[in-house]
Amino acid sequence: MFSWGLALLLCVLMLLQPQGGRGCKKAEVINRDILEEEKEVVEMEVIQDYTNITVDIVNINDEVDLVEDASTTELVDEELLSTVDETEDDDDSQDAFADIEDEGEGVCGEREFPEKPRKKVLPSAVIIGTKKGGTRALLEFLNMHSQVRRSKHETHFYDKNFANGTAWYLEQMPEILEGQISLEKTPGYFHTPGVPQKIFSTKNDTKLILIVRNPVSRLISDYNQFRSNTLSRNMSYPPLEELVLKKSGDILSTYPPVQRSIYHLHMQKWLSIFPRQQIMVIDGDNFIQKPWAELEKVEKFLDLSLELAEDNFHFNATKGFFCGHQVITQPDSEWSCTRTKCLSKSKGREQP
Repeated sequence: MFSWGLALLLCVLMLLQPQGGRGCKKAEVINRDILEEEKEVVEMEVIQDYTNITVDIVNINDEVDLVEDASTTELVDEELLSTVDETEDDDDSQDAFADIEDEGEGVCGEREFPEKPRKKVLPSAVIIGTKKGGTRALLEFLNMHSQVRRSKHETHFYDKNFANGTAWYLEQMPEILEGQISLEKTPGYFHTPGVPQKIFSTKNDTKLILIVRNPVSRLISDYNQFRSNTLSRNMSYPPLEELVLKKSGDILSTYPPVQRSIYHLHMQKWLSIFPRQQIMVIDGDNFIQKPWAELEKVEKFLDLSLELAEDNFHFNATKGFFCGHQVITQPDSEWSCTRTKCLSKSKGREQP
């Protein structure tokens, strides 16, 4: 039986070779049976098409925590690791779609909407991760739903701003109408220790949404974001293989993007606090191909009406991903307005 680390190593090495991407076309969870009393993930299988390797991870409570294991790893080039900072967060709020009230004299902004009572409430649901998993696209497409309003910025309340208190958190939320829910996303929540407990103590009925991609593809996107940002400042950046591999050739588990891709270790901590039915896991790879299919699952999870269908999306060949069509209507009126909403060109950076 192959270990998870060996499987990840094989995938990384394949992806670093010419045409190596074929080796890891898809890695997905195909079965999670939760033992409610013990809060354990009993079985997880990762399928890798090209090598036909199946990795079984049984009883993840027997896995050694990567952070605790750091002191026992072989000597690595710590000086190299100290020169990179892959823990900082990249603010992607500039990729948020414009709201109706932001459009001024735009097509939809020309219509005067009747004033209705609005209020701010703590979010009914939070997108907790994963970093570079598609959280911004998921948030913005959900915001096209008539019953959803989202916070544009990542609040980082539960991982960085908890000391500011819930009154501060509430102010970061959008104003909503009766029958609407508020939503926020901070992908750092998923892998940050202590966040599950903080969310539960603040609002224990919060629904949690997690979007995951092929863990190797996610790792490379994570690395590439910081590489691109560093190169834009006319600074050098180490190649990926120097950061993910020890001198012995083993996986360097202390490298943050590697840790963030080992999903089951983080999920274990969430399941020790929240019941499984309160966590929605979205297939990020399928979301890229058929966003409407995954959004329908989220609509049902959040008890929303089913509004976001295939005809709400079109593939933009220039950008290389789907854009959304938001249809805006008014009650008791035949008036409607359709807005096309696309993420910016910063999404889907070219891989090194």
